[in-house]
Amino acid sequence: MWARYTAQTDQRLEHDVSLILREESPWNTLREQIIDQRGRIEVKPSDFEGRGAQHPFYRVVHVLAKAHGAVDWLNGLPLSKPYGPSYQIHNHHIFPQSVLYKNGYDPDNHLHRKVVNEIANIAFLTSSTNIWFSDQLPEDYFPKIEQLYPGALVKQFVPMDPDLWKVERYPDFLEARRELMARKLNGFMSSLIAEPEEKRERSTEDLIRMEESATLEFKSTLQWDMVQNQQAKHLRQSVIKTVAAFLNSEGGTLLIGVDDDKVVVGLDQDLKLLGGSLDRFGQLLNSLVADNIGSRYARLIRLRAEGVNGKQVCVVDVNKAPEPAFVNGSRGKEFYVRFGNTTRALDAEETVRYIEDNWD
Repeated sequence: MWARYTAQTDQRLEHDVSLILREESPWNTLREQIIDQRGRIEVKPSDFEGRGAQHPFYRVVHVLAKAHGAVDWLNGLPLSKPYGPSYQIHNHHIFPQSVLYKNGYDPDNHLHRKVVNEIANIAFLTSSTNIWFSDQLPEDYFPKIEQLYPGALVKQFVPMDPDLWKVERYPDFLEARRELMARKLNGFMSSLIAEPEEKRERSTEDLIRMEESATLEFKSTLQWDMVQNQQAKHLRQSVIKTVAAFLNSEGGTLLIGVDDDKVVVGLDQDLKLLGGSLDRFGQLLNSLVADNIGSRYARLIRLRAEGVNGKQVCVVDVNKAPEPAFVNGSRGKEFYVRFGNTTRALDAEETVRYIEDNWD
């Protein structure tokens, strides 16, 4: 309905699939992603204005009509079932195009064509029925339909005031039908939600069994070189870049104390550098975020220590930022995003384009 996957398709699909795997009940979170992208899920009557058969709302209204038990207006066949080529579903202009173009609408005027072909002027009928009604006016054929199949008009969201079926009331008909479609569509969407869900994250053990993805990353340590067996402060930057990438993408979870092979190495070496204190470890990580990304992003990052196989693992949950997050790097301000299971730096041109696509 809101065309979530028509842009950045691979990135959004991978993120949403990862989110489904990461959370036991991800549906509220998925809805929140759409709200973050669109501002709302609910449909307003004005959303239908000027929208034609190429808009996603067209197919949504088709689904909605079938869900409401719509039937063909001539033969009474339910539109929810296929009946072969002779009964393919066609667009039926409730107010015929030819009639409207003879009554004040100019076929050469782009805006007029949009009004004539608006979804609010389209019903779904089988091909033979569409041909049968041809250029008849709704004020002539609607009463016959209602007599033949009572309720058939309502099931396709037709306003039942006969005055609105007259060609001179066409703008009022569109307004009334947009209102009906929006109300029915919002009600239908609400019916899909059984009850409010409590967000339940997967356990750390479950996360470790998963593969790294757009929303999941493993790091062995924060600042300990496992090969050289010594402190290596430059490793901190790798953690910071991953956090920034999650902030700039769709959020995610970073596990510190788990290597790329999903082996739990724990935080022992990192903690030795800090006197064995988990609190000091958290304080250090928070300070690194504040100093390298910005303190205003702290509210989007949640740290917790989890015991796994007798070892401590730091779980860093990161939410998507409401504004771009830059890292203070060796070359100045650097911008990172998630691509698949990797963190990638964007150049200046890519950064500008990415920000334009992801923030208003």
